[in-house]
Amino acid sequence: MRERFPVFDLHCDTAVELSRQKKSFAANDLHIDLDRADRLLTHHQFYAFCCVYDNQFKPLSQPEAEARFYREVSDFYSQISGNADRGRLCRNVEDLIAAAQAKKQGVFLSLEGPEVVDCDPDRLEELKELGFLMTTLTWNYPNALAGPHGTDLGLTDRGKAFVRRAQDLGIVIDVSHLSEKAFWDLVDITSAPIVASHSNSRAVCDHTRNLTDKQFKVICNLGGVVGLNLYPPFLNENGKADFSDVKRHLDHFLELGGRHHLALGGDLDGCESLPAGFTGVENYNDLGRWLLQQGMDEETVCSVFNNNAVVFAMQHLQKKRVGG
Repeated sequence: MRERFPVFDLHCDTAVELSRQKKSFAANDLHIDLDRADRLLTHHQFYAFCCVYDNQFKPLSQPEAEARFYREVSDFYSQISGNADRGRLCRNVEDLIAAAQAKKQGVFLSLEGPEVVDCDPDRLEELKELGFLMTTLTWNYPNALAGPHGTDLGLTDRGKAFVRRAQDLGIVIDVSHLSEKAFWDLVDITSAPIVASHSNSRAVCDHTRNLTDKQFKVICNLGGVVGLNLYPPFLNENGKADFSDVKRHLDHFLELGGRHHLALGGDLDGCESLPAGFTGVENYNDLGRWLLQQGMDEETVCSVFNNNAVVFAMQHLQKKRVGG
């Protein structure tokens, strides 16, 4: 039986926690570090920057959020630079190929909360120049673009302009945290595949952060991908979870025809608890082995853990980048 698995995860909050807690990217006591990721067969990761709240999860003012964002991005650049022999910042498809050939971990950047650029479509080129390849439209608060999950607020005119400009630049729109109404408003205007980087099945666990079956099918039909979230309250309504809960969501999405559209979006370092038996990125090996023991075929496990995200990246991440 396979012992190690390739992993391409679409969402974690490790970069901001490294900055806020003054930790080392190489080795730390968070959910992800380079040492533990090296226990996987391969590891590529989207590192999200959510800088719209303070330590009490209250909204920051726009200037405060923007200042925190640039400080934390700068800190992460330094971490990547200091570990250039092990990880590579990926701004485009060519960088992903180069990282894989050099047996380095591919480091991708995503934004969770566009308030840091004042929800301004004209500042999206600035984000692309920084290396950001994916963005949500909201976090958990309404903003000038759209309403978050749990609200009935849709996509604003400014939100539509933001989506169009992002897609023109090759920045992928991430619908995690988005309200259902805003989701459908987005579907009406999208010109590219969309992603739910860290969302599960609402039919399996009835939480507003999860996707309805109809939403999931539309993401698949548009050529997008959905990353399975490991946060227990999104896996099981009782707030506790183990590997069997992850499999319930995986099985349900597979039954809906998601074989080529499922990925990982663990939300590591973005949640205070994880399923039993999972304490860090290295435990994707344990989850993979457990799924094989339950009878899931290796091809499906590797597709969900890595291959589907790699195919999406190769097909939809813009090859040329703004600014050089």
